[in-house]
Amino acid sequence: MAKRIIFYLVFAIILGYAVEATAALEGNQIESIPAKQDSTEWNWPLPYTQVSKESLEWLKSKGWLPLTIGYFADLPGYSACYAIIKELKLLEKRGITVKFISFLSGPTIVEAFLSGQTQVTHYGDFPFWLTVDKGAPVKAYALTGVNNEIAMLVKPRSSIQSPEDLKQKDKQAVIGTTLGSYAEFYLTAMIEHKGLVRGQDFKVAGLSMRDAQLLPKGVDAVVLWDPHITFSEQKKLGRKIDTGYPYFFNTGFDFIREEIHENAPDVVQALADVAVEALLFTRYNPDAAVDFYRKDSRIAAYPRELIKEQIVRYLTFYPPTFRYIHEDFWAAEDSRIIKVLRDQGRVVNDWNVPKMKDIMESEYMANTFHKLGWQVPEQPVFLPEGWDGKVANPPYPEYLVPGGVENSGE
Repeated sequence: MAKRIIFYLVFAIILGYAVEATAALEGNQIESIPAKQDSTEWNWPLPYTQVSKESLEWLKSKGWLPLTIGYFADLPGYSACYAIIKELKLLEKRGITVKFISFLSGPTIVEAFLSGQTQVTHYGDFPFWLTVDKGAPVKAYALTGVNNEIAMLVKPRSSIQSPEDLKQKDKQAVIGTTLGSYAEFYLTAMIEHKGLVRGQDFKVAGLSMRDAQLLPKGVDAVVLWDPHITFSEQKKLGRKIDTGYPYFFNTGFDFIREEIHENAPDVVQALADVAVEALLFTRYNPDAAVDFYRKDSRIAAYPRELIKEQIVRYLTFYPPTFRYIHEDFWAAEDSRIIKVLRDQGRVVNDWNVPKMKDIMESEYMANTFHKLGWQVPEQPVFLPEGWDGKVANPPYPEYLVPGGVENSGE
């Protein structure tokens, strides 16, 4: 235990955010750094860089002005920044007229992008690579979030204490989760190390996250991501028996149609800039960030305190540089997702790490950091110096996860 405490403290100090993270996790507002001259109160340099008239004319010629942005209304650790961008009109201040559409489910947000209804969006890596394989011309310019927790829960009085207990002599266990999501990938990654066989020891029932968090009748366990994990635990609907941290690093991508990258790169740069500016605002005033996010009436089902806890945990715990795409790292890690999808017959094209890296464009976020005087981190911010794990080869040694809970790799 002492070793883990020392590990956490040293690593947090290296990140330079130990004070802020601790205060945030205790529910206190993060103290802001005094604003610099010619900057916003949350330290974004002014004046705002304007998108060129040529780029705006090109968007208009495509019918993409206003630029339409889709985001999840049910995932604050991924989506609160979009609400901030919307409410503070951060893109309008850079000269771009925009329209925002929020979604409650994965299939609808995917379909909106594939059909051309949205030109900018975000979602987890599992559906992202399905989208890429369908031939959608995309370019990922930032990470939406990293290490949003995913876990298996059972009913509080269930006799199941671990995933291994799903093996039952009298019946086949039923696990409820959202199909086609990284929750489903967790199952695949986990059972490789638990000696379980899908279709033999358990079967999977498709459920929305909102239904699954209630642990409905007919399921023995559910796989949830936050905030549904926290909601289920706080309401004493479910009890956590396993977490995904040892098995894979999960992330989501902010991405655009590739044509915008090719013909209006300053638009993509503006999107990268506002992604980071929204993080700075969140650190400066988390309560306002919560208020902005909760303007969507569909969030009323969740207590304000839960939304704030999620925003603090997933958007302010790591330094803002977590948004940078380390292309080698994430292509290698997500190649595992490609393999699973191919084995399931859901990916038809031939993908390898170099091809996957071509879908990512880290230059935009590097430009944003340069504008702010920041260095690009040499590796993902959650990995400690000297981390001795091997990407794409779990279970993973300890690393820093949101909330300060250390992964306990096996």
